[in-house]
Amino acid sequence: MITGVVLAAGASSRMGGPKLLLPLAGEPIIRRVAREVLEAGFDDVLVVAGGEHARVLEALDGLAVRHTINPDFLTGMGSSFRTAIEAVSGSAAAMFALADQPLLTSSDYRRLLDTFREHHGGIVSVRYGDVTAPPHLFDRQFFPELARLEHGAKPVLKAHLEDTVVLQFDPELLLDVDTMEDYERARALLERGR
Repeated sequence: MITGVVLAAGASSRMGGPKLLLPLAGEPIIRRVAREVLEAGFDDVLVVAGGEHARVLEALDGLAVRHTINPDFLTGMGSSFRTAIEAVSGSAAAMFALADQPLLTSSDYRRLLDTFREHHGGIVSVRYGDVTAPPHLFDRQFFPELARLEHGAKPVLKAHLEDTVVLQFDPELLLDVDTMEDYERARALLERGR
């Protein structure tokens, strides 16, 4: 079983409100991202919620995803990795996506899944031009290292370059919604058919 994990526990501190509930192309951002991961063909989709978790879970109503709550979300992304690893302990691998990257589609997530299966394990990571950023897909052998992270997954990626296949994505897809300006840019890009 390969799980698609959507990290959605952030505090939205730079936005000043629950950004994942903002509407984008007719649905809340969190629902859009979870639906795209679900449609990519993962065996299992897990949403890690934290701040505003009741409203986040309400926005996911009707989607075939499961969830877990990160009670320590204010301490940073490392706590979400720990929470996720506990919840995917039976999986052969897990992809970690960010809930605030709304321009990625099911076909983008599917590329990671297909590449992982072709290479029979290891790590599949993504570069947007010169920037390495999620989503990343890890074989279960890396779960203990992911569970020790303080922030993002870069230390694990750097330690295992020889086990990693890197996919190149359009730099425009890197957009994550942290501010109202980011949100307006995402809306404009989707309106013009991004």
